[in-house]
Amino acid sequence: MPGVIVTPIVRQFRTLAPEVNVQVLHTALTDQVDHLLDGRVDVCFVRLPLPVDTFDIVPLFPEPRVAALSDEHPMAQARVVDIAELTPYRLLQDAGDVPEWRGTVFHTTSLRNGSEADRPTTIEESLEAVASSTGFIVVPAGLADFYRRPDIRYVQLTGVPPRMVALAYTKNRKMPSIDQFAKVVIAALGSDGSAIGR
Repeated sequence: MPGVIVTPIVRQFRTLAPEVNVQVLHTALTDQVDHLLDGRVDVCFVRLPLPVDTFDIVPLFPEPRVAALSDEHPMAQARVVDIAELTPYRLLQDAGDVPEWRGTVFHTTSLRNGSEADRPTTIEESLEAVASSTGFIVVPAGLADFYRRPDIRYVQLTGVPPRMVALAYTKNRKMPSIDQFAKVVIAALGSDGSAIGR
């Protein structure tokens, strides 16, 4: 998952469980659930929410969210912006991701051809739209660190709660190595060790 560095955790786990074949797979925000459900991964670092009826979830730490603005945006040089100050500007993501925001949502009718296929669907497409001053997006701070660009400014955001970063695995995937990995993750990244959905 972009924004979480897992290398030290994987190294430690490989030392503790050399018999386990550990492979690290990069997942995008949009395909984490699919990777877990189809078995491509046994565990996944995720940003909540996820369906608790399907997954065991170990909360790790809250992650603040930031506004991604074009470097030409009137608020791009601000240190902190409240979500209410962004009301006049177009949000380029599902408004359900940022229910605290009350402004204009990106509509495909404002595009040249008006087709749904032209709507930004990936983080890269969304950032390209932000850079071209089409609007703004709200992303977790770790994601902002991962996707640095000279034409985008990430501004600390108030008025929105942080997103919880967690370790998730499907309920039907019970293996001692998963529990052992979870303990290593908890020791490295935090959490009280209590799982959601167990």
